[in-house]
Amino acid sequence: MGHSGKAMLLTGQYRRSLDDKLRVAVPKPFREALTAAPLYLTPGLDGCLALYPEAEFAALADRLANASPATAPARDYARLFFSQAECLSADKQGRLRLPAELAQWATLQSEIVLVGVRDHLEIWDAARWDQYVAQRDHSFTDLAEAALGGARPPAESPSMPSAPCPPASESRKLPTAAAQRPAPR
Repeated sequence: MGHSGKAMLLTGQYRRSLDDKLRVAVPKPFREALTAAPLYLTPGLDGCLALYPEAEFAALADRLANASPATAPARDYARLFFSQAECLSADKQGRLRLPAELAQWATLQSEIVLVGVRDHLEIWDAARWDQYVAQRDHSFTDLAEAALGGARPPAESPSMPSAPCPPASESRKLPTAAAQRPAPR
């Protein structure tokens, strides 16, 4: 939760090292919001892990509960998703210990990238993330048009305040092309 009691808008990408005990430091801009309550780590899409604050995980669980249990894909996904989800808590240094099974599932190596995706973080192996960005960055405009349907996003979402901008000392690396592309219309 953010300072106002509302969910924090999670954005940006942060390169981190994964130590021998599979611990990763939560980026400073997110520590208060992400370490105050339990977090849920699940298999994500495209080979990453997804880290949800408790409220967002509960909302996703409600959404899955509304899916028809009569369809095999809904049952299969729910079984795989919930059976592999793990509840995590940060230690006093703001680190999370990733379960070995999930780290192996996502083929995480020693360098990882934490990616803010609105209401959750994704945890990627750095090489896989770099490949993902390289394969898709050139089609950013097409992806934006498909995702946004040609509609302009609202100027400000009242239900999702932005996280404060990270200090200049916080380690962030953006793809070169990202700094040069215009914002979607």
